[in-house]
Order: sequence, then C-alpha cells, then structure tokens
Amino acid sequence: MAEVHVTNGGRVTSHVGDTVVVRLPENAATGYVWSVASLGSGLLLEEDRGSPVGGLTRGAPGEHVIRVHAEQPGTWHIDLQLARGWEAAPAEERRITVDVT
Repeated sequence: MAEVHVTNGGRVTSHVGDTVVVRLPENAATGYVWSVASLGSGLLLEEDRGSPVGGLTRGAPGEHVIRVHAEQPGTWHIDLQLARGWEAAPAEERRITVDVT
C-alpha cells in the first residue's frame, strides 16, 4: 500500500489498495472552501478536511486535504469545487483522474 500525492489536479496512476492524497491551498477565512462534488465508485473517501498551514492566525493560508482509497481497478474521477456556501456557483472546479491498476 502506497500513497500517491496530487497537488493541482490532472491524472495520476495508483494500484488497488493505494491511498490518493490531494492537497489544495485554501483560506477558509475568505469563505472559500474545497469540497468533493463527486467521487468515482471505485474510490472510497477516507478524509476531507481543511487545516491552517501558517498557524492559527486569522486569515492565514491553509490547506485542504482529501484522501481516497483505491478500491477497484478502473479509471475514476475526483471532482472538486472551491466555493462559498452562500453562492450559487463555484469559484473554481478541478478534476483529478485516477487510473487504478
């Protein structure tokens, strides 16, 4: 079992049993937070959390960490959205394609 790290979207290759770790910059103080909009059925969400990188100082930049477990072989997608909860449309969307062998 290995960890495959992703920082900016795109395509990654992993094996059944691997954990794919997605790290995205986030500043929750602005109201914008990342969320998983959809997840391929061959992947299992293990963790979805934000955390400050620069300490607990108000307005400090942070990081959002998403961990998914590769359960089944195939090509699966992780669709992510950066949005404020009170706005209708996301400010940004990213898709990560995970090829699981």
